[in-house]
Order: sequence, then structure tokens, then C-alpha cells
Amino acid sequence: MEFLRPTSVQEAVEALAVRQGRSRVLAGGTDLVVRMKDGLETTRSLISLGRCVELRGVREESDQIVIGAMTTHEELARSMFLRRVAPVLAEAAAEVGSVQIRQRGTIGGNVVNASPSADLVPPLHVLGATVVLVSRAGVRPLGIDEFATGPKQTRIRPEELLVELRFARPRADELQRYLKLGQRRALACAKVSLAFRARSTAGVLRDVRIACGAVAPTVIRAREAERALEGTLPTADAIGRACAALARDIRPIDDVRSTAAWRLAACAELLRRAVPGPV
Repeated sequence: MEFLRPTSVQEAVEALAVRQGRSRVLAGGTDLVVRMKDGLETTRSLISLGRCVELRGVREESDQIVIGAMTTHEELARSMFLRRVAPVLAEAAAEVGSVQIRQRGTIGGNVVNASPSADLVPPLHVLGATVVLVSRAGVRPLGIDEFATGPKQTRIRPEELLVELRFARPRADELQRYLKLGQRRALACAKVSLAFRARSTAGVLRDVRIACGAVAPTVIRAREAERALEGTLPTADAIGRACAALARDIRPIDDVRSTAAWRLAACAELLRRAVPGPV
């Protein structure tokens, strides 16, 4: 097998362009390497991004938060800056797998893997993140809601490299939560997950955003539930109406890990826990 270790984004992009879709990009390897060992992925060329130091880290540019694609889950979870400005993302990163997985796995890999149960993707949806793709042709930004088209399927082109994710700096008075339920209390893939973001003005919820994972072929925004909560005091009745709306937003299925009926009930319960106020 050909194993390439570029030291810059430009080198990596050139390697992808030359191989015209015949190579796979290796970030942390926590998904790709396992699938290769199980015979679910085949390639004769790997491009490792481990030496591309420009792809690591969290920074602020004007009013934008920028996260390099090779930033690990552990770095996100431990970032005091993210805990302050985007706690929903830091909370989600802390929920990923084991310590070993968090040390290796990256935000770029989590997004490109396009799993409906990916922990970092629901927070990126409520944060309104943009995926930044680079190729020989230039830079192509794409909204996170447009990126995944199904399980393991995305709009990234064979010659493109995901280099960073961006979102507007959240306001200081926002409420943000990430909650998930799995088979166990730790080291578990989400059976259902929910990210919540809103402002509270005199107790009234504004700019409500809700995203759910593991309840549809892709992570989705729960827009009916958002509308049900927008401009309301979070009373038990208002939250109940939002939970009813949420059932119309999501499309859970029966599979080996759970049932559609359980996921409907569990997602509603996560929303109740996420919304501040009486339940």
C-alpha cells in the first residue's frame, strides 16, 4: 500500500488531485482503519494528515470561531475557550468513545464519516457551522446541513480536502446543551442524541435551534419543535407541544440497537431535559 504523509494542505491537495479519487484521507483513523481491517473499506493509497499542523487548533477570526479539521475530540473537550463560547460542542466532544478514541479521533473525521449518530454533528448544526473544502480549484464552503446526504455519504468531491469548520461566535447569554442516550453510560454510540441552543430574554426563548442524531439517515434540524418553542416561556405545556412537534420532525427506524418507538420517546425526553424551566 502507498502511504503518503504530506506536511501541508497544499501537498495533501496535490496528492489527492494526482490520484483522482484513488486515495483515501487518513485523519485519526478511528473509523477508517477499523473498517479496513473488517474488509468494509479497500484502498491502495492512504494520505495521512498527521503532519499537517496547520489543520489543528481552535482560533477566533473577527466574529468567527475556526476549528482545524485535525483537532482531536480531546482537544475540543478540554478547550476552556470552547467551554465558554460553544459549550454544546465541548460537551459533545467529551462524550465521544474512550480516552484513547478522543485522543486520536478528529472533528474532520467525525464529520466526513457521515454517521447519523456522530456526536459532534448535532452541535455543529445548531451552531450553524460551515464546512470549508479545499482543492486545486480553490475553496468551497458548504453548510453543515448540506454536507451529509446519507449514512457514509457526503457532498465532498474526490479531489477535495476538509480543512476547517467555521461558525459565528455565539452570544454570551445563550443556553446550550448536548445530551445523548446509548447502550451504556459511557463508551457507547448514540441511540439518540440532541443538541439545543437558544437565548432566554426575561425567561422567553428566542433563536431556538434543535438538532437530533440517530433518528434519521442524517443528523437533522427539528424545525417544527423549534417553532413550537420560539417566543414562549418554557412551561410544561410549551415543552409538551414542542415534544409533539419533535415527533413530526424525526424519522427513526427499528434496527439492531433500538426501536423507532423507543427513539421517539427518548428524543422527547432529551428535549425536556435540555430546555430550561419547569417540566
